[in-house]
Amino acid sequence: MNLSKVTPFEAIPDPWDGRGVWKSASLRRELSALAALLVLLNLPLLHGACAGDMIFLPRRVAEGEWWRVFTHPFVHVSWYHLVLDSSAFLLLYSELDNKGCFGRIGCLLACGATSLLVSLWAAPLVQTHGLCGLSGIAHGLMTISALEMVRAPDDKTVRRAGMITLILVVTKCVLEAATGHIVFERFHFGALGSPIAVCHAGGALGGLGAWMMAQRLDSIRRSGTKRC
Repeated sequence: MNLSKVTPFEAIPDPWDGRGVWKSASLRRELSALAALLVLLNLPLLHGACAGDMIFLPRRVAEGEWWRVFTHPFVHVSWYHLVLDSSAFLLLYSELDNKGCFGRIGCLLACGATSLLVSLWAAPLVQTHGLCGLSGIAHGLMTISALEMVRAPDDKTVRRAGMITLILVVTKCVLEAATGHIVFERFHFGALGSPIAVCHAGGALGGLGAWMMAQRLDSIRRSGTKRC
């Protein structure tokens, strides 16, 4: 790009669309950091336990153990739980390669926050059993991925796949929120602890909100470019 022929606004790489230095190298570092965090916080599984001092428990957080707000999604109650959640999460996070570092982290925080808040509001079990795991965030990232596919400009097959995925995710979240049980719960044989089913709907709402915000910011940026 010849920077002498563009406006100053256009010359600045946009971190939300993943161009320039914000793309592949940053994504690799983020995935490595997230994987390392997952390994570190699940080391107690080697001894048949989970990191209980890192899961979200409202009473403990109120007493000052604020770190639980940030660590709980990365803690899991079994190896099965860890593999199931982390594989889906890391795959879906890597699909956000069209966004910059700030955009991906924003999506992660939005999905995590709404998953936690909805669980606190709708699931009394959180007060006694706590909350942990990445499944709520993963549902949010899946929602974002599906919406991005629906918006694919030139590929009808991708748009159809995105719409089907979005319908399945929304239907699954609604059913789980209504029944209080995750889909196929009996087939996990108790390896997921006491699942907080509504956290999936919370994560999906966060994903929708993050995607809408990104679209709005992109629209503002484009309109600013045109005015320049």
